Amino acid sequence: MEGSVSRKLEVNVSASEIWKAYGSLQLAQIAVDAFPETYSGYTVLEGDGYAGTIIQVFMAPGVAGPAWYKQKYLVVDDVRRVKVAPTTEGGVLEQGFKSYITRLEAIEKKTETETETDECIMIGTVEYVLEDESAFPLVASSIEGLYDIMKVVADYVIKHHNTTTN
Repeated sequence: MEGSVSRKLEVNVSASEIWKAYGSLQLAQIAVDAFPETYSGYTVLEGDGYAGTIIQVFMAPGVAGPAWYKQKYLVVDDVRRVKVAPTTEGGVLEQGFKSYITRLEAIEKKTETETETDECIMIGTVEYVLEDESAFPLVASSIEGLYDIMKVVADYVIKHHNTTTN
């Protein structure tokens, strides 16, 4: 079984400001800081946050399932504001998934005259292939977890509007 699920979040800040966090390693730090009951930390194994970067994310003690997972950033496009990162080891791959890819986008909202605004749409998508159909409930919980991270990133960027860095 394969498919994809997405969540959208409209935010009152520009896509370029959201992308400073969304498209960088800062995203992992924001998630770790916001959800210490879920994540205990992360390590950059290779790269600088752009395509080719490999990170290992560690789950907090007591979280059910594998203790860690690795992601490789395949696409980090600063122009289109798109990040694509498959899980390459651990995590859901040990829980019945054959493939699990996270896609993040920040899309500028435009007015009727096509001018950019200080609003954007954040999109989080999980594309998956299940090896074991009993893992299907994890799809819903993982997209909701991603949506929670999107909300925290939005709150962080709004709070630190002009102080986020790449």
